[in-house]
Parts: sequence; C-alpha cells; structure tokens
Amino acid sequence: MTVHIKFEPDEESGVVAEGTLLWDAARRLGVQIPVECKGLGECDTCSVIVQGGAALLSSPTSAELEQLSADRLAGNERLACQARVVQSGELILMRVPKTKHVETPEEAAAKFRQEFRELPLGRKLTKLVEFEAVTAFETLTTLSSLPFTVGEKVLDKIAEFGRKKKKRVSFSQEEPAAQSETKAKPDKDSLE
Repeated sequence: MTVHIKFEPDEESGVVAEGTLLWDAARRLGVQIPVECKGLGECDTCSVIVQGGAALLSSPTSAELEQLSADRLAGNERLACQARVVQSGELILMRVPKTKHVETPEEAAAKFRQEFRELPLGRKLTKLVEFEAVTAFETLTTLSSLPFTVGEKVLDKIAEFGRKKKKRVSFSQEEPAAQSETKAKPDKDSLE
C-alpha cells in the first residue's frame, strides 16, 4: 500500500510506502528537514505540522511526548524522525518554521570542545596561548582593582565608627544639660 505525501509550502509531493518515517519520506522527495540529533528523537528540529491525514501516522512515541509540549501535539505537530506512516491515504505536511535558538552554556561548551578536537596541533597550541593571555589579563585587572576595593571597605568602616562616636558624644552632651535644669528648679517640698 502507498501513501501520497505532500510538503507545504514547497509543493513537493510523491508516493511512499507504508512504514516509512516522515524524515525518510522528506529526503526521498528532496525536502530538507534539519535534524540535530541524527534522528534519535533527542531534539525538536525536525518537527512538522500535519495539516491533513494525521490518522495515517503512528501514535506519538515517547521521544515525541518528551520533546513536544501537549499544545504542540494538540496542534498536530510531530517529529519527522519518529512519526511513521502506517495507513495508506493522502498526507499533507508543513515544516515548522525554524525559530531563533538561544544557545545554552552547556551547548556552547560542547560545541567549543568539538571544534577544539578538530583543530590541528599548531592551532590548538595557539588557542591555549590565547586563553592563557586572556586569563592573565583578567587576573591582573582584578588584582589592580583590589586595593581600591579594600580601601573602600576600610573607609566605610572608619566612617561607620565615626558616626557611632558622634552619636555617643551628642548623647553625653545632652545629659548634663538635663541635669542642670533639674537643679535650677526648686523642689516643691523645699518651698513649703
């Protein structure tokens, strides 16, 4: 049994056999669908929207349930590397527009490690020397600003000490004035 498959907006179409993964069908028809995980279902870059014929596909796999949110699955979005054609009929698919991906620090580190491994030995040594130079510069910059940081802390403590001392002095000056007022007033008992 065969399935007629059509990719929008490319208008690429053709016939594939039942049991074919959407990713394989796309490749056979010349439609480029990116797959970062090499078809292992560990990313969502190969996602497609099923515009017609969703019932012709296999149930969502555990990888699809993990990679796609409930909203995306409800919107007939599937992973091309996981969804398989299981019935004959007509299937209409649309590639999901690629969104701007923000690279995580872990992804950047993995990418850098891979690029570094592929460098020839001479370039690796050059990169290492560059890293050492950057590290030395950052260290010297931090060390040169350290006396200012320590000086600020010392001055803050001196100012705090001075404020406390001023409060004590102002309290001790108010006490004698209060005592002299009580001495200047005659007692009621002494007037009688």
